[in-house]
Amino acid sequence: MPDNHDPLFSITEQSVLVAGGVGGLGWPIAQELCRRGARVAIADIDEAKTLDYAQSLVDRGGRALGIALDIVASASCEAAVQQVIQKWGRIDGVVNASGIYRVGPALELADIDWERSIDINLTGVFRLARAAGGPMIRQNRGSIITITSVSSSVANRHYAAYAASKAGAAHVTRVLATEWAASGVRVNALGPAVTPTPLATQIFDDPIIRDAALAKIPMSRFGTPEDLLAAIIFLLAPGSRFVTGQILYVDGGRTIS
Repeated sequence: MPDNHDPLFSITEQSVLVAGGVGGLGWPIAQELCRRGARVAIADIDEAKTLDYAQSLVDRGGRALGIALDIVASASCEAAVQQVIQKWGRIDGVVNASGIYRVGPALELADIDWERSIDINLTGVFRLARAAGGPMIRQNRGSIITITSVSSSVANRHYAAYAASKAGAAHVTRVLATEWAASGVRVNALGPAVTPTPLATQIFDDPIIRDAALAKIPMSRFGTPEDLLAAIIFLLAPGSRFVTGQILYVDGGRTIS
């Protein structure tokens, strides 16, 4: 299953935890990392699915581990990181693809939608990064990547909770990068444009909303999970060793339109 590449972009033998690893973004990411020779821990709230998905990678010749992870619980984040270390001796990377999407007019937005958005999309980002940051600092190396959104930069109507959570995650990325840079730990984020995953069914089920979202993307297409793969490989690999605190928008030009 390992695939040989230029050393600048090789992730062979890296131990990487993919949070949200059974989701619409996390699963394609986990498969590609495994295909390139990484040891991949698939972490998600549904432990049974993580075990099944990990086994499917093992059946194809990869090295994978399924882990239960509640992203909002510090103890769960710490336990997930420790399972990776116990299995493979270290944790080289974290890709946090977990998240929820709750939108609605500000005057009508339910408190629970605001609270869950902040809990999962922001607090969860911090807690998982913190759990991985300690071991990575002791190793003097590591790369943490969070999937944020173009909503961390642009302001869309009805996006108060989602945009606030994603903007917060982007800035936490910058702050952690400054704290941990001298220890060899890099912290970056990706900001995709609208991508057809189960999370975005509210957009794609409504032709009016869908067409309005598409009109804002200069490249005139929606993103795909595969559009993120090269950027993730780069941010995990040695070629990005001097890159930290960055929000890389993989968005077809959405943030400049």
